Amino acid sequence: MRSITILFALLVLYACNEATSPSNTSSMTNCNEQYRDNSLSVEKLLLPYADSLKNSTGVYVLEDGGTAMINRAWFSEYAEKTIDIQYFIFSTDNIGLIACDYLVRAADRGVKVRILLDDLMVDADLEEVLMLDSHENISIKIYNPGVNLGKNLFGKIKEFASNFKSANQRMHNKTFTVDDKLVITGGRNIANEYFDYDHEFNFRDRDVLLLGKTTNAVTNSFENYWNHELSVDALELVEEQPESAQNENRFDGLHE
Repeated sequence: MRSITILFALLVLYACNEATSPSNTSSMTNCNEQYRDNSLSVEKLLLPYADSLKNSTGVYVLEDGGTAMINRAWFSEYAEKTIDIQYFIFSTDNIGLIACDYLVRAADRGVKVRILLDDLMVDADLEEVLMLDSHENISIKIYNPGVNLGKNLFGKIKEFASNFKSANQRMHNKTFTVDDKLVITGGRNIANEYFDYDHEFNFRDRDVLLLGKTTNAVTNSFENYWNHELSVDALELVEEQPESAQNENRFDGLHE
């Protein structure tokens, strides 16, 4: 399995660093174009190892932030069926915007994206969350809502002061699962400081890439959280969807 994970990691890094051909993009649109080899997919890369992965688990440590970010982006780009992600912190900084950009692009290709976020540390307005949720292939649930999204500072303080036990029941899971075949999990949340991307300080958390048998346990855990009564559809937090979520060009700014 060690040889499998090393080979797979090398394939990932090769695909991530392959130069875009000038014939594929113009100088005016180069920043907005992505090189994508339509002959590749996560499933096709893993197919030669299918038998081994049924009973064994491959583990590859994602030590530095840049590699951890590139892996998530590349796997999003080559997902075929599903992306399930679960995080305690999700910020709308550069890393958060890059993540959302790739998730929307995957959803545009027909990939079903499910996002489960803990309410306490979502660094976004409820309107922004609902705009992302408005994509037909993206579903967002908020774990144990009522302490952050849609609340002002007074409302947050009141919730913790009057109902601390319930308000303090948080979800710290951090998982990124593609096509139910591979998982990235570990200490990193989605924010600049977890990926060596902050200009002032960075955390020293790390992730592991899991392939094979153990991914079943992670996918089962995600399903348990997703279907739990504390996980609430984002749209249920408002009386009606905001107008911005109905604009057909609502994701143009994100892609830029």
